[in-house]
Amino acid sequence: METIKMGKRGTVVIPAKLRKQFGLEDGSLLVTEASNGEIRLRPAIVYEPEVWGPERMAYFMLINSMTKEEWDRMIPDVIALGVDPTKIEGVEPNHRDTLPTDAEWDLRIRDAKRARQQTRLSA
Repeated sequence: METIKMGKRGTVVIPAKLRKQFGLEDGSLLVTEASNGEIRLRPAIVYEPEVWGPERMAYFMLINSMTKEEWDRMIPDVIALGVDPTKIEGVEPNHRDTLPTDAEWDLRIRDAKRARQQTRLSA
């Protein structure tokens, strides 16, 4: 434990030993918290958000399509990104063909709801 003195405008100097221990450098962000009559400081954890380029955005738009019709609705947006939908890395050329139609998807959802209701009734 070490006593430090607060300066003008509330500035405090964190002892060098603690700065080194916690990897703090000039400009490091800290979180402040008041709790039970104490003022606590701890290093802030900052995550850099992932920035997606057009190809990555197009990949997610298509790979998350649940039906053939939804896939087809996404194609103009993918093209608007300047991406050729047939050349997106990670998307198989026949992926659209593996998707159900809107009608088939709706039927699957209805069947799943019915099965869930029957399970509840029999429990």
